[in-house]
Order: sequence, then C-alpha cells, then structure tokens
Amino acid sequence: MIRRRWVSAAALSLLLAAQPLTAEATGEPPLEPGAEGFVRTVLTADRIEEIPLTYIGRLTDAIGPGYDLHLVQLQGPLAEKVGVAAGMSGSPVYFDGRLIGALSYRLGTLPRDPVAGVTPIEDMLDASRAEGHQLPADSSAAPIGTPVSAGGLAEPVREWLEPRLGEMGFVLSLGGAAASDDREPASLEPGSPVAVALVRGDLTMAATGTVTYIDGDRVYAFGHPFFGTGRVEMPMHSATVIHTLTDMLGSSKLAEVGPEIGAIVDDRLPAIVGRTGVQARMIPLVLRITGADYEAREFNFEVVKNSNLTPLLAGTVVANALVGNSGYDSELTVVSRGTIELDGFPDLPIEMAYAGGRGSNPAVAVGARLFQLLGGLWINPFDPVDVRRIVVEVEAAPEIRRYRVDSVIRDRQVFRPGQRLSLRTVLRRYRGEQESRELELMIPDYLVGQGVLALAVGPPSYIERALGAPLTRRLQTADRLPAVVQVFAELRSEHRLVAVLYHRSQATVANGVAYDALPPTARRLLGLGKPSGAPARSPATVLARVDVEFDGPVEGGMAMELRYDADLTMEGKP
Repeated sequence: MIRRRWVSAAALSLLLAAQPLTAEATGEPPLEPGAEGFVRTVLTADRIEEIPLTYIGRLTDAIGPGYDLHLVQLQGPLAEKVGVAAGMSGSPVYFDGRLIGALSYRLGTLPRDPVAGVTPIEDMLDASRAEGHQLPADSSAAPIGTPVSAGGLAEPVREWLEPRLGEMGFVLSLGGAAASDDREPASLEPGSPVAVALVRGDLTMAATGTVTYIDGDRVYAFGHPFFGTGRVEMPMHSATVIHTLTDMLGSSKLAEVGPEIGAIVDDRLPAIVGRTGVQARMIPLVLRITGADYEAREFNFEVVKNSNLTPLLAGTVVANALVGNSGYDSELTVVSRGTIELDGFPDLPIEMAYAGGRGSNPAVAVGARLFQLLGGLWINPFDPVDVRRIVVEVEAAPEIRRYRVDSVIRDRQVFRPGQRLSLRTVLRRYRGEQESRELELMIPDYLVGQGVLALAVGPPSYIERALGAPLTRRLQTADRLPAVVQVFAELRSEHRLVAVLYHRSQATVANGVAYDALPPTARRLLGLGKPSGAPARSPATVLARVDVEFDGPVEGGMAMELRYDADLTMEGKP
C-alpha cells in the first residue's frame, strides 16, 4: 500500500532555509577565460563537494536560438576520477561568490577532458515564463545523462527497458526507495540531489538530478529539460547519493529516493522547476496475477503522468511483476485482460496473449504490448488523453499453450441465402494432439442469384490481413479522438479463433468508420473538407463474424471461397 508523504511546515522551513554561501542569482558576471570557480555537487551520502573548475568561454546559441552555454573545465582529483557524471545535471557553478548557472551539458562522446556546458542562471529563472522547447536535433551539446534508479528489475526487463530509456537521455542505474517512508526529508539546498518519482508502490523508479537554486517555494534544477513539454505534473522527492560509480564510458550517481517534498511543475529547455509543498497526481496501475501453479498476487503502482514516459513505465512495471512471479520462466503462457480508464470515454478494454518457446519472454511481450497501446493513444493528433487508472488481469500457466490452424471443414459446398454455415476447425496444439472447434455463421438472406463469398478463419492478426487491414485503415482516416478510441476498443488478442464471412467488394472507410456499398457521391461527401480524415477504400465487406477463446495464442489461418445459389431448396438441391 502506498503511503502519501506530506511535508510538515517545520520540515518545509528546514528545506528552504539551507541556502549555502550568500550568492544570489544576479546573472552573468564579467568572466574571462581562465577564471577560477567551483561547482557544488554530492558524490556520496549527503556531503556536498566543491570541485574546482576553470572558465573556458561562452558558446552562443549552443542549445537553441537565444540560449547560450558557458564552458568550464573541472579540475582536481575528483574531476579526474569521476569526470562529468550522470546525475550532476543542475549542480550550481560559482565564480567570485556568485552563482552563474547549472552544470548541465556534455560535449563529445568520450571526451578526454572533463569539459561541460553551464546553463546561465538567468535563463533558468525565466524557465517558468518561457515556452516549452526541446533540444534541437543538430545541437553539438547533449544534456548530461540523468540516472534513473530502479531496484528489483528482472534482467529480461532491464534489457528491454535500458535502450528505450537511453534514447530519451536517461541512464538506467541501481537504486530504489528509502528504507523508511517515515523519515523527514533531507535538507534541500543548491548542490544537493533531488529526485523525480516516475513509479511508486511495489516498484520504485526515479530520475535524479541536482538542485541549482531555491527561490521561496520554487526549486530550479537540472539545467536542461526532460522533454521540454512545458507544464507538467511529476512528484518531487528528496534523494541521497549512495555512491558515484566511475566508468570509462561515463560515471553515474547511484541514488536512493527519499520522501516526497513537492512537485515538478515546469519542464523547459533551460531548467526543471519544482514547487515544494504541492502534490502531483499519478496514474494508479493495478496488476493481478493468477495461475494454476502460482499464488494469486496483486500489485499496486503509481505511474507518473507524462506522454513520453507513462506508456514505457506502465509496460515496465507489468512486465517486471510477471517475470518475477513466474520464476523467470520463458516456458510460459500468459493471457491478459484489463481496462484503461479514460476521462470522458467508456473504459477501454485491453487483451493480450503470448506463449514462450521462441526466444522471447512472454511476460516482457505483455509489457511491450501495453507500452504500444498506451503510446498509440498518447500520440494521437487530435486531443490529449487523460488516463485515470489502468487495471491488468493476467492468467499465467507454466507451460507453452499455442495452437496452429491445420484445416477448416465446412458442412456443404453450395449454400442458400439464410442458411447456417457450420465449420469444424482442426488445430494442432504445441507438442500435443489435434483438437477441433465448431463455429457457425449465417449466410445473409438478402443475397440474390448466384455468387461467391469469401471465408477466413484464424487469429485476429490473420483476419486483419485477409480483410485488407480494415482497423488500420479506420485508424488512418480517424478525424477525432473518439474514433481513435473506438478502433482501440475493437482490437482483439491472438488467443481468439475468428471466422469471418465477407464479400470482396469495395467498402469506404472514412472518419474512422467503415461504410459498405456507398454510391460514389456519398463517398466523396465523406471526405469533403477533412484532409486528415479523407476516405480510403477497403477491399472487403464483412457479412458475418464469430470467435471463440483459447487458453493460449492461435497461429496460422485459412481462407477459401464459398458459392451461394438463391435458387437452391432448403435441402440444398435446385
């Protein structure tokens, strides 16, 4: 159970009282190359080190039009040992007793000298008033890596997560929550570590940086953006640096996350800005795991609300709990159902099914699928989505349950409109015997004369291909968020065997909806004035559909043609 951590008035006064030196954010001093100063940062425990540095010069428009960087070179034994470590972002830089900015950018891939860029403090103080910006893609400077502490990640999940976090500028490191939730927050001052909680509950993940400056209840940190998305809502925690790990490929701080002290409210190009004493909302995620050989378990998490991070983090916590509670066994089958609760929409159903035995971990596959679903919702071009809650129910079995379609047998060759079509589908179980399922479809009674229909039997992915990707076409022509949500609500898992009777005729897909047998004039009208939702053509019109569920994914599929004759008697003879 997650316990809210409220900051008392006394604790807040301690947090805001600890201002080192007498330096004020007075802007840029007149610096000359060779001037000597220092940077304040924590490398171990709560001890703030003062690492000497030398001023090199100023890079104009280094991270965007109007955004310059000071260049400095760190000096001394500590600089030689750790260099510019991940987690130093935001470390305040002083010359002549005055704060000039935050150590925030690195130059080069593996520089031999510890040279870094410093974001000017005047830009950081204007961050809350500036527009959200992302770092230009062609910038020669890159933000100092931000370590993300995550204790208890299973190795298959870490291998999946690490490169995806790396693409966002994060460095995955060891770490976790503080030993006690009841301890008072550490005093917060320029140079001390600060954490942004990404996941809380039965797994803790947090990104760690350094405080640059405190002004009343505002905390300026990092000196570079997370994503430059402007107004945000992310929990801000105190932190303790356990150790700074030196590495030839880049040193990194290993941090422990402390109590909650406020919220990050701005994510801008020159700084991350937090406010003490306020609370950020997070997304509750509930995961329930059941299975014949596993004890039923329930996990509760809170995931940060962020369009870039939420899908990845939600997939991570689900995959990690599944891997950890299935004995790290890839010889596993998982069938998952759940809901994504959206503000303003009915609950969005989700379902997923994967089986091991092919070099991939089915538990990780479930997390990856949730990542894709949430990501698809968040990147829609129409309106932001507000996810209120995520619930995932998983049935796990310590064996591979997979089925392949072997044959489809129909009860007659020629059909009369209005007759019932009976199908027997024969499937072969993975390393097992054959078994069959009976399916029935109704031939539409409005058909006249003689003709040919098409039949496809297989899992949803096979049916989507056989029909010419109708869901994909609907998503491409959607002109508003409700149409996108409706398509997602119709996605089905591979643990279903589906039979579809359809006619190979051109159907019109527009605004996320499929229309059958429309005249040309109506097709044109559907696309007028809506270039983003312009109509497309689908090569199939669905006449009937039925499906049955299995306890594992279905593979393969078969398609065939069916003849119908309206002049047949009910007994099947002319």
